[in-house]
Amino acid sequence: MAIITFVADGQPSSGHLTSNTIYTIINIVNETEAYRLDALVELGRAWPQSLTAAEIARRRSIPPKFLARLLGELAREQLVVTARGARGGVRLATAPGDVPLVRLLRAQPQPEAGGPAVRWLAEHAAEAQAHALAGLSLAALLSVEDEANATADFAI
Repeated sequence: MAIITFVADGQPSSGHLTSNTIYTIINIVNETEAYRLDALVELGRAWPQSLTAAEIARRRSIPPKFLARLLGELAREQLVVTARGARGGVRLATAPGDVPLVRLLRAQPQPEAGGPAVRWLAEHAAEAQAHALAGLSLAALLSVEDEANATADFAI
């Protein structure tokens, strides 16, 4: 289990990064963001090797055309490096431990609907998310996934 420092009620505290903690911190992740994170986790797992887009799509069940668009965005954001040719593929631009989670999740736009209270809440939720993710890296997500994969599922 990954040991992390996270913020609860405005106070830093040590704890374990679990699937429930991640859900609580980033409960607004939509399907696009989930695919984006899945692709980055798969690339983090392969670090420092490259993977083909087809291999990432197969391993993570991401629609290939959609993944191609996401990988283009990630390359423009300099999170991944791409290479063409027989030995081409996609790899993380840096080691998973050097990729902060706050950089991976795109900021949510301010809501156009609603009054001052709604905008205030959206602003504070964005600040809380950035604060909660501070100090966490892609390596923490790899640890969570490793733990989840190592846990036997005895459901019948």
